Amino acid sequence: MEPVESVEPPETTRRPPTASPLGPGRPVPHLNPVRERARFLEGGDVSPSAVRPPILDSWQRSRFFGVDADHIQAPYNADFDPHSRLATAARPVLDRLSDALQGTPMCLILTDSKGRVRERRTGDRALHRHLDDISLAPGFSYAEEYVGTNGIGTAAEDGRTALVLGSEHFCVRLQRMSCAAAPIRNPVSGRVLGLIDLTSWQHTASPLMVALVQEAAADIEERLLDIGSERERAALRAFLTSRQSTRRALVTLTDGLLLADAAATEMLGPADHRRLRELAADPSGLREQRMLLSDGRTVQLRGRQVEGDAPGGHPAAYLIELRLVAERDEPAPHPAVRMPRLAGISGSSPVFRGAVSQLIRHCRQGRWTLVEGEAGTGKQALVRAVHRHVAPTEPIGVHDAADAKAGAAPWLQAVFHDLAEDRGTVVLRHLELLSAHVLGQLDAVLRTTAGRSGWVAALLTHDRHRQPGAGGGAPPGADGVTAPRQADPAAAVRARFGAAVTVPPLRHRTADIPALVTCLLARHGDDSGGLGCTDAALRALSRAPWPGNVRQLDGSLRYAQTHRSGPLIEESDLPPSLLSQAQHPLSAWESTERDLIVQSLLDHGGDKAKAAKALGISRATIYRKITAYGIRLGP
Repeated sequence: MEPVESVEPPETTRRPPTASPLGPGRPVPHLNPVRERARFLEGGDVSPSAVRPPILDSWQRSRFFGVDADHIQAPYNADFDPHSRLATAARPVLDRLSDALQGTPMCLILTDSKGRVRERRTGDRALHRHLDDISLAPGFSYAEEYVGTNGIGTAAEDGRTALVLGSEHFCVRLQRMSCAAAPIRNPVSGRVLGLIDLTSWQHTASPLMVALVQEAAADIEERLLDIGSERERAALRAFLTSRQSTRRALVTLTDGLLLADAAATEMLGPADHRRLRELAADPSGLREQRMLLSDGRTVQLRGRQVEGDAPGGHPAAYLIELRLVAERDEPAPHPAVRMPRLAGISGSSPVFRGAVSQLIRHCRQGRWTLVEGEAGTGKQALVRAVHRHVAPTEPIGVHDAADAKAGAAPWLQAVFHDLAEDRGTVVLRHLELLSAHVLGQLDAVLRTTAGRSGWVAALLTHDRHRQPGAGGGAPPGADGVTAPRQADPAAAVRARFGAAVTVPPLRHRTADIPALVTCLLARHGDDSGGLGCTDAALRALSRAPWPGNVRQLDGSLRYAQTHRSGPLIEESDLPPSLLSQAQHPLSAWESTERDLIVQSLLDHGGDKAKAAKALGISRATIYRKITAYGIRLGP
């Protein structure tokens, strides 16, 4: 749209009585909710005849969320793929409608399923300025939990078309506007993918806005069907073909669809669905392994990718077969293959055994090893245990890159001194903290001492949603958005290490949790001696997502020890974060955001103000997120 200038209405302008909130052919109800809203905010009773039921329901949700009735506090997140299926399908529809609305005081808005504005089209300068003033702009969220009753947020909450007129808005700063929004659904699964909204001044609102957004949503859904049909057909073909050749329970996952046969439907709950998606997102997770279900049962799973039509493109789907493991099958099928016992280290899952065996082999061979993993997975403890197992009489020197912040030269000199000793193990921690300049100097030190005897292990911590070996780069911001990745400054240093081992996150080895619990409780040295957990507590621990990994498990057990009232740790003794999780499946974006908040809270001892500052968000935002995700970490 080419912006034109309109006359901005004064604060007191009222909508003409010809605009119906119910549809173009319906009479206009004589509703004036201004007085009822004031009574509602004061805690008084509201007359149902004075406020439409959907609006009253939305006011109640807004009050429950603690929305500010006088100010806009919309959070910002710029993470949006302009080439996503939703954006691609919506673009021609938005182009057509924006041309038709050229010169009118109307604005077209596309949001994602959570009400985050992704695209805005307006041809009116005054309206454009006002929308900027109230943060109704790309990147900002207009979910009800942040700004209260509005067309976008209310449609997202109700899952159906919403029309909000002037003074029906919960926040007074929105009452000069009227808006209508309709959900855009996946034509196959019915899941809401986004919303299309039409916003105007309150006095220019028309009942035709409802019909227009509904028609636009239908057009976008039709285009979504055309775009997504090939991948979904490939997923369906793979699902139907595999059902004929396997007796196992079967699940097929796509970006927005989960197909399950009757056996898998009976077997899996929402938490299990999330776990399967995590495994599918991690290529190593598709290998045959065991997974503990949310109801305490164990399944053996194996998976594969379903290729799409585009060569070299993203997989069309992931096909996963599941088999319940009976109690008599629980012992390892190959008892002869045993992992050496390492002091202070617990775990016998295949993925963990593999990592330990690799580290022991590399240590014995003196092969320089890059040890990667998420924060809290126990990389340093594992490397120390391997050193004690292989070379107990040799020295070990640990150099934390965090110390280089106080002065790179002394830190590099200490590293060089230990490497030049030509014996023992040298451990370099947190290489991701070094600047490109210091990494270059470290590379020179490693090159000079490349022929030394003994083992050298470099520990690199990566983010939960980045694959190992993907390189360095800027850390993610508070909204979980990672900056575009530049050339990896650590590439030269990485090349000095002939082997790489990834320590698996705790969520990928939940079968190890009982043994880890026993080990950690013994390490705490409780006066009561044989302290343990009840079966219910162990099931709760095994179901938790553990974004903080073993470090978070250790903190949770310390919390439970101080809060227990009996000889065993009960489920009720565990931190509330493990017992009050989000009640709906989280998207990848939400999971990333939740994990970042949990990790920041853990890093700052539960101090919400410090955690918010570290994430670059306000305290009000972090409190809202903690409530929305059910995050309640213990001390």
